[in-house]
Amino acid sequence: MMRDKGTGIMRILALLCCLWCMSCQTRSEESTLLETKEFAKPSMSWRPIPLWFWNNTQVSVSPLVQQLGQMVETDGYGGCAILPFGTGFRPDYLSESYFHLYGEAVSKARALGAHMSIYDEYGFPSGSMGAINGSGVTTFMNNHPEHTIKRLDKTEYRVGSGATFNRQIALQGKLMSVVAWNANTKEIVPLRDCYDEATGQVTWTAPKQSGWRVMVCQCVKDGDPNVDYLSSEAVSLFIQDTHEAYYQHFADDFGQTIVSTFFDEPTMYRAQGRMWTGDFNEQFEARYGFSPEALYPALWYDIGEKTAYARNLLFSLHSTLYSEGFMKTISDWATEHGILATGHQDQEEIVNPTGVSGDLMLVGKHLAMPGIDKIGGGRPTEDFYKVVSSSANNWDKTFVMSETYGAMGNISIETLYQIAIEQYTKGINHLIPHAVWYNDGDVTFLPELSWRNPLYNTELPRFNAFLSRLNYVLAREGRHVADVAVLYPIQTQYAGHYFDGPKGYYEGGVKVPGTDYPQISHYLTDDLGIDFTYLHPEVLDDRCTVADGMLNMNNAINHEHFSVIVLPGVRVISLSNMRKIKEAWEQGVKVIFTTQRPQQAADGAEGNAEVQSIVASMLDATQNKAYFLPSPSASALAEVMEECLPERDVLFSEGTHPFNYIHKVIDGHDVFFFGNIDATSATNTIKVRTTASKLTLLDPHTGKTSALPQRGSGEGAFSITLRPSQSVFLVDDALLLKNGTIADDPSDKRLTYSIEVQAEVEQLSAGVCFSITDAGSYYMWQFNASDPKHPRLRPHRWLGGSVSLLGEVDLPSTVSIQTGHPFKIRLEIEDEAYVKTYIDDVLVDERSGSFAFGRIGFRQAHDDAYGKTEIAWFDDVSIRLKSGSVVFSEDFSASNPFSEGSIVSGRLKVAGQMSRDILAWLQETPDGISEVKSEKLKVKNEETAYNLSGQQIVNRTSSNRKWPRGIIVSGGRKILMK
Repeated sequence: MMRDKGTGIMRILALLCCLWCMSCQTRSEESTLLETKEFAKPSMSWRPIPLWFWNNTQVSVSPLVQQLGQMVETDGYGGCAILPFGTGFRPDYLSESYFHLYGEAVSKARALGAHMSIYDEYGFPSGSMGAINGSGVTTFMNNHPEHTIKRLDKTEYRVGSGATFNRQIALQGKLMSVVAWNANTKEIVPLRDCYDEATGQVTWTAPKQSGWRVMVCQCVKDGDPNVDYLSSEAVSLFIQDTHEAYYQHFADDFGQTIVSTFFDEPTMYRAQGRMWTGDFNEQFEARYGFSPEALYPALWYDIGEKTAYARNLLFSLHSTLYSEGFMKTISDWATEHGILATGHQDQEEIVNPTGVSGDLMLVGKHLAMPGIDKIGGGRPTEDFYKVVSSSANNWDKTFVMSETYGAMGNISIETLYQIAIEQYTKGINHLIPHAVWYNDGDVTFLPELSWRNPLYNTELPRFNAFLSRLNYVLAREGRHVADVAVLYPIQTQYAGHYFDGPKGYYEGGVKVPGTDYPQISHYLTDDLGIDFTYLHPEVLDDRCTVADGMLNMNNAINHEHFSVIVLPGVRVISLSNMRKIKEAWEQGVKVIFTTQRPQQAADGAEGNAEVQSIVASMLDATQNKAYFLPSPSASALAEVMEECLPERDVLFSEGTHPFNYIHKVIDGHDVFFFGNIDATSATNTIKVRTTASKLTLLDPHTGKTSALPQRGSGEGAFSITLRPSQSVFLVDDALLLKNGTIADDPSDKRLTYSIEVQAEVEQLSAGVCFSITDAGSYYMWQFNASDPKHPRLRPHRWLGGSVSLLGEVDLPSTVSIQTGHPFKIRLEIEDEAYVKTYIDDVLVDERSGSFAFGRIGFRQAHDDAYGKTEIAWFDDVSIRLKSGSVVFSEDFSASNPFSEGSIVSGRLKVAGQMSRDILAWLQETPDGISEVKSEKLKVKNEETAYNLSGQQIVNRTSSNRKWPRGIIVSGGRKILMK
């Protein structure tokens, strides 16, 4: 029985109090406590929801149900967002057969207590119903040919001095503007009255001046098969054909199992970067009270002192139509149907967003969950996380999404953590993993993040538990805390943008001079350890006031209070913004200008003088003098911040590099999240501004809770050490309900151990292997002396027979691995997850990984470029546990416990061959992992066991299992069988 749409509005009110893809959490009238038991083992409602590609194959019920079950029960996901993909996908998109299969997924998710998100397209970007990365059929265009993307075209005719222009204009679409303009004097003459609509004839006599042109602009069909993103009418038709079809089939699951809709990669760089819509002029006149026709030349040219004003009007409306036409229309529909709307813009990392997203902050204004994506290709998306999370902060949204990891290749587990930590410290609070693939034999965009990928299968449940804990703490109602506001310089970007720019439409067209806001963002968060919030010009005007010496953003939930405001590369600013900043400065707020100072008013040249006067008065003042950094750098900004912000919300000291962090206040209680995204371990003494009488540490990697060790004389001062890709919560103890924590699992014991060996390179390099699980899976640290002037450490990992070079580490001058000279190697492995590498007691490298305790050995091969084999000598090999006990020691005085090599004068010589690699491995696994006898192994009959390469080694239907020797994985647990 179909549910009435009207009930959706009631459901959305409840749903907005919980998380996207998360079930409602009971909230008392007084507080929302963080339960230590729930943090230790978060329930299904907090788990991440991956994209699940149904890719290039016939999808069937049985594998569909089996895969979804594995995603939830084995990988630790909380559901899925199904993404039909590729020309080979069957059944037909949105057919009854398709919805039958989709219904099987909904039923399975419902049975598991999992959740689903409606991915609104076949392929991507959203808006064509399969034309791109899908079937190739232009379904939406076929259904609604008048409602696809439009383009603004310009035709120009030169007119001589005093000459009469008399020409019939051939229209291919709707005439938007016909004007005469003079390229020399910048004069613009509207010619609409000179245009005969019946004949299309334009007749006009030019003044006796050179430089005149007649410019005709018309809005035409582009041919792009996507919906007209600027038209809410067109987008409503797209919703009718897609979203409504899901509602018609699964209405009873909306707001229950189906909790969101997701759009993917719409953009305005289509239509050659000149996307337009037919009613633009009418929309403009309705909002501003006059026709924009005389402003159209500014879309391409400098029209003089009115350029900044004209472009701000035109491009501001352009951005608004995009945000309201696509994002708001979808969000409104979602709200009416009891679910949340999220998604992300394509090319968010374009510095000048005008021709791509219009205004990246505005894109999120109408969404319940603004979003971004972090994918491969060297895109610096991390410098724009703060733009999207600030959009949520500005318009009082709780949730911020990132679609993450797509097309990044088979990145390491530690990279998964590093990216996630950076995102959550910069305001993301829901990460959507990209992706799981139904047909894992035809993966277009690695990684394939499921139990089937041997690189991830053992660690993925832990990683998803980690994300679940981040969601549990951060994806809830609360306010963001920062001392610093940064004005989002969109008005400067508008003023500097024009169509058909030299960078090409895909890259945003125009690099606006003086733009530095991504660098300022990086300096603040990554170099100085200072969090901030971007302020949108609209929000500065409408939601900010000055009181008590602070600039205050007065949202109902996310109210923020700033003592410093930075204007990064701002040349053009509205008078209202400038006056508000002046008011704040007069009451003591510190003002910092970087790269360039405001010179022009976005709302008309008549305001330029006032803008310049205000800036001059700030910079020339004797009290509360503003700062100007013409060439900003991290060090220059640090000096200024020391002066204008000596006491901070979070202050780092006595450390080599500050952590990234976020501070939220939840029900009046402080929550801090610190993360180390750098390549080396760091210890910081930190002082936080808090009202808490007691602070408690919550470890999202393990789920454990511990007391905070105090250090220093200042109130709130403490010391934290974090490894690379490690993070920790610091929480007001009064916010915690201490109702249990995670128990240690003996079968999941992780060892801390060290490996020591003396090595000498005779030729090319020495290779030390460790964490050997089988012939195709191990780590090898190559100490390379092939270039005597540049000795290097080259860490490798073999997995399932495939090798990856993990890095090229140049060694410091204090370390020598020259041929003929012995050197001492020490590898310190902590919790089988982190290794420090020392050469002669000098730390040369540290990194995270999956360093399971196991056999060690040596690998010597050959180098075709040199035409030589690798030869090295080894001695005094030992393995020591954290307890101090030595589980293996060998000085080669008697025998050789390794599989290859020869003992010469009390040392082991291992020489590679040109025909094959020599693997001299320890033939027995050292003691150290707790033995578990097979008859006592607690594995459910329905579970399956794997080796560390991801190969299934036990039939799931077997009742009398005989377990193999070695390390096995079952139910996410790692166990050594002997």
